[in-house]
Amino acid sequence: MAYPPVFVFDCDGTLLDSMGMWLSCQPKLLASYGVETTPDDFARFEHLSFEDECAAYHETWGVGNSGKEVLDRFNDMLEQEYSQNIVVLPGVVDFLESASEAGIALAIATSTPAHLVRLGLSANGLDRFFPEVTTTGEAGRSKEHPDVYDLALRRACERCGLADVSRSDAWVFEDAPFGLRSAGRAGYNTVGIFDPAGRGTREEVFSLADIAIDSFKELSLKRIAEYPASSHAGGSLSLDAEGRS
Repeated sequence: MAYPPVFVFDCDGTLLDSMGMWLSCQPKLLASYGVETTPDDFARFEHLSFEDECAAYHETWGVGNSGKEVLDRFNDMLEQEYSQNIVVLPGVVDFLESASEAGIALAIATSTPAHLVRLGLSANGLDRFFPEVTTTGEAGRSKEHPDVYDLALRRACERCGLADVSRSDAWVFEDAPFGLRSAGRAGYNTVGIFDPAGRGTREEVFSLADIAIDSFKELSLKRIAEYPASSHAGGSLSLDAEGRS
């Protein structure tokens, strides 16, 4: 059976059960500055990179002397969470094992800073599957655009000696509707994972994905390999030096 050459994974809410932590830590961060908020107050910032998100908190609520100060305080909170309290989602390890054994190149595309993702991966034994972590900060644009998926795909191809892998031959795994939407529009095949702790509804996630699941326990390489040939218009990657298509 022929398998796709590359899988690109989001991390939070897709591989790691961390979305609930984010939704609780954001109000705690603002509370440390004396500002009362709810998790819903942060929905408009979710697509941003970590750096831009902290800058937005500073601009929106006037907290801290700068976005950098907010970032440093938030980073300290999150390092402890990722290294000690975050667990892997059910079925993820078995699925990654099967994909790795099948020779599929695995990559991560995330809005979370790489050092935090690596802490969470290492704490759960997933770092062996992902030699590198690609972030929206490196790609230069948020996940409302496909740049971070393109950069992660290019890096995976270079690492594994793959040439001319098209978007339509790769799969993106995401729980966020905005990520599924931009990846799908760019021509990637998509697996949508519904995370009850996230902000997307199950109906929205399922409507945007080529294959939709509630858990990796439902997913197999066979199911992906047998999915009908993609009707997406994505062609082979032609990337400039910054990873933009």
